[in-house]
Amino acid sequence: MSNRVLRVIHVGTGGRGRWPLDVVATDPTYESVALVDVNEQFLATARELTGLGESVCFGDLAEAARTVEADLIIACTPTATHAQCARIAFEAGLSVLVEKGMTLEWQLARDLVAEAEQADVKFCVSQNYRYFPVEQTVKSVLGTEKYGDPFFLDLIHHRHRPNPRTLDYKNAMIWDMSCHHYDNLVFWFGPAKSVVARTFGAPWSLYAPHDANASAIITFESGVNCTYSMSHVGQNNRHLTWIHTTTGNLRCHDVAGLEFRPVNSREAESVDVVTVPRAEQAIVTDVHAYITEGVEPGISGRNNLHTLALCEATALSHERNAAVDVADLMA
Repeated sequence: MSNRVLRVIHVGTGGRGRWPLDVVATDPTYESVALVDVNEQFLATARELTGLGESVCFGDLAEAARTVEADLIIACTPTATHAQCARIAFEAGLSVLVEKGMTLEWQLARDLVAEAEQADVKFCVSQNYRYFPVEQTVKSVLGTEKYGDPFFLDLIHHRHRPNPRTLDYKNAMIWDMSCHHYDNLVFWFGPAKSVVARTFGAPWSLYAPHDANASAIITFESGVNCTYSMSHVGQNNRHLTWIHTTTGNLRCHDVAGLEFRPVNSREAESVDVVTVPRAEQAIVTDVHAYITEGVEPGISGRNNLHTLALCEATALSHERNAAVDVADLMA
């Protein structure tokens, strides 16, 4: 692994912007060189955490990029602003890591990936769920002799999030939350082939006039089939992933760790969950290898298009009242 130190401009230092400050501070292959935020209190806190002075604190990314020598930006800003941040960075010759999701628009996502390639910089999306211990363990055991090849699964995540807050736009539940689930599915099973989906509301939902629920049947090119259901207005929280394989079934999220029940067995056994670094540390490690060695991670912008294609296909299937061929979107 390269020991080259990458110089980071942090864009957005409050909320989710805190994790890059913490991770970079303890990673010897990174150095924080500038802070960008429109919130003065967030900037003040970030200065305390990083030891950076006011001279490298900015309210505008373009000014920071002109002023400070850097290698990449880490942008933890609202998703709707990711394209603007990325394009400023691309123009300055800087690589980019944005928080999930990449964008709220499919064509815009494709444009950004193409623009990053034209600028000859690296572009990644911080999809942290795939780096969690259980998700990494599922990936490692699928296809082995004991745990078998996957064939179908249920993924259900009903969230009790009654207040929309910033999720007040069409298909917010898909672009903000399903992107996590879909990224895990692509990580485990590869690219999707087709989607049949519906979105809907609930009488008690405060998300109206927009829907806050989605259901889908997803078929993957690998032959795996997923029954998917998620909501932001569940009356209670529930999260379940239940994968049926050729030798039994794997179950997680509504049980501790990961369980496996062999075919015809009444007893489930625990699967040893792998020990992995903090998800966000794993992300910046992969980004470092991408920038310094050209090792493309699953969270590259190009690979993330497979995740966002599932988001787009889900929305389109509802609008068209028809199945959507994901390959058509990727063409």
